[in-house]
Amino acid sequence: MIREKSDNLNDAEMADSKNCSVCKDLLINIGWFFDMLETARRSFTSDWLTVDEIAAELKISKSIVYRLIRNGELEAIDLVDTNGKIARKGHYRITRSSLNQFLESKKVRPLPNQVTHPSRSRRLPRVKNHLGL
Repeated sequence: MIREKSDNLNDAEMADSKNCSVCKDLLINIGWFFDMLETARRSFTSDWLTVDEIAAELKISKSIVYRLIRNGELEAIDLVDTNGKIARKGHYRITRSSLNQFLESKKVRPLPNQVTHPSRSRRLPRVKNHLGL
């Protein structure tokens, strides 16, 4: 009976060490898998963005993105030949760097040498209460 318990312990210890090496191999392979996924994601991620992607990223409507392009605020290329005219809508592509440049130009910066104070509540003139309230 004592021998059976020691055999069971040895089997359990071997199983633990075996599982440990299996777990280690599994963790290594999972790490490789996630590295491959990240590499694949980077290769599919393009530097060129569509109007839909920019609208979704900035959480604005596509018409606002088109307006920014027409006004020259956001640099884009039009893949459709418009004979030199600016099309109202087209197959525009915008580079990530152009988008970042546009966003940097729109960054809100405090005015120099001006400290803003929280607005003070305006006091209304006292009115005599004739009703006794």
